[in-house]
Amino acid sequence: MYKLTGERQLRPLRESDQVFLDDLYASRRLDLQQLPMAPVIVAQMIKMQQHVQMSGIQQHFPEAQHFIVEEAGQPVGRVVIDAGTSDLRLVDIAMMPQAQRKGIARSVLRAMQEEALENNLNISLAVEIHNQAARALYLQMGFFVQGSDGLFEQMHWYSSSDKQHVADKQLGTQHVTA
Repeated sequence: MYKLTGERQLRPLRESDQVFLDDLYASRRLDLQQLPMAPVIVAQMIKMQQHVQMSGIQQHFPEAQHFIVEEAGQPVGRVVIDAGTSDLRLVDIAMMPQAQRKGIARSVLRAMQEEALENNLNISLAVEIHNQAARALYLQMGFFVQGSDGLFEQMHWYSSSDKQHVADKQLGTQHVTA
């Protein structure tokens, strides 16, 4: 299940990971860190937003699995995956700034794709439209944009013959089988 390469691995979340998760979330919220407010107020806002995010994940994906991404035994990120009957949903993936652009997220996606292939599942996710680095990675990994609400794009990766149907749909053609 979700086998990463080299010294990288996914492991289940532990209670002792909370300090790391707090640091990881704060590292993603540069928008809040740059507010002209006292640092203690900014820290409280970040903690509140982190709580809102986790509550939303719990509400919408109560069966989701939460993993810590490790490299050489050190936590470098986290991933939340909801395994449904017909697809895997990448609910959230985040890497510490020093671990970004090193192929770690790519190896997580590759492991998800291998799992999906073994179980004839598809993969879905939502990505912020303005997150160009993540969008580019997903497109490179074979994901298709299936819709947008102006803030997020819904993307899908298909493990089977559905790929041809989606590719044809995006090209405006139909795949005819005899």
